[in-house]
Amino acid sequence: MKTTAKLNNIQVLRAFAAAAVVVFHTGFAFPHLRPFGSFGVDVFFVISGYIMARILDPASGSSSDFFFRRRVLRIVPPYWFFTILLYLAALRVPQLMGSTRANLADLLKSLFFIPFTKDSGLIQPLLFIGWSLNYEMFFYLALAIGLLIYKRRSVWIGAAIVLATMLACMPLAAHSVLAQFYSRDISIEFVLGILSYYLCRAVPAPTARRLRLPALAVCVASALLLIATQAIFPSNVFPFNSSRVLTLGTLSFLLVTAASLLSQADWDTGIPWLVLIGDASYILYLIHPYCEYALDRVLAPRLHWLKRETASGAFAGVTLSILLAVVLHVYCERPTVRVLMRRFGGKRKSTEFATAP
Repeated sequence: MKTTAKLNNIQVLRAFAAAAVVVFHTGFAFPHLRPFGSFGVDVFFVISGYIMARILDPASGSSSDFFFRRRVLRIVPPYWFFTILLYLAALRVPQLMGSTRANLADLLKSLFFIPFTKDSGLIQPLLFIGWSLNYEMFFYLALAIGLLIYKRRSVWIGAAIVLATMLACMPLAAHSVLAQFYSRDISIEFVLGILSYYLCRAVPAPTARRLRLPALAVCVASALLLIATQAIFPSNVFPFNSSRVLTLGTLSFLLVTAASLLSQADWDTGIPWLVLIGDASYILYLIHPYCEYALDRVLAPRLHWLKRETASGAFAGVTLSILLAVVLHVYCERPTVRVLMRRFGGKRKSTEFATAP
């Protein structure tokens, strides 16, 4: 498997995951179904483990030099920008901010990825969607420590650090916010992503081509089951439903693995607009709640069809979020990332974004 090229199928999964989360936060549900889409975070975590394993694979043509610095340059600037913007908005119009308050201590904890409990009782930063970034940054830090210990086994050392931290935090979860946050089994999904990469890496190209139709079937079935698990099936359908990683994590693992095998078998996505949404998925993830809130809290009191819970309001919120995210990605995020990587991320050319054929 060529490990230095971007896989457009993975970018499309990013688009799928981001769109699912956007739909979930509208609160809209089809008749006789429950709201669904939070599984997008699980797909993102498995993809993250997969991509980091590709980057750090000693057999690949990529370089692990400046690894942590490049991840910080990729993740932190947009997150800090929108967090500070939200803080300023909370100062100006606190009545529109829900449980978000313009508290300086909360701002600093948010900026430095320190979990804390908000007034809502949830462990979230000011930019509430950023709770998942606390896990992402911890995963990157664990991998960076692995690089310092033993470069050729850095991914597995990082995975061991993640799992050991989760196990160590479990007995302390009732007494510490940090322990409660990092004891959640969702961290295992990064390890599933690593396993997905090495499983695909072990499959020769001729074998991958013979597995095209089964892989396509698994890919479609996994995506549909992720939706059905949340939208249709009662919580008692799965005997292990209390464990997120055993339901959503396992299905996400199958989805990512099947999509990667299809790429290896030369069935890589050639639809540019889907790849573009995948490239813009990080910005979409960060901004979508506030696009939806703007429609719901500012315009919907006068235009009732824009209420988030209605079909028309949900469609408007999703559409606005995607369009704005693509514009911000093309004209702000992409050029900024390239400049930052070129100046501070080492000499290696940035390959942060896929290029559709």
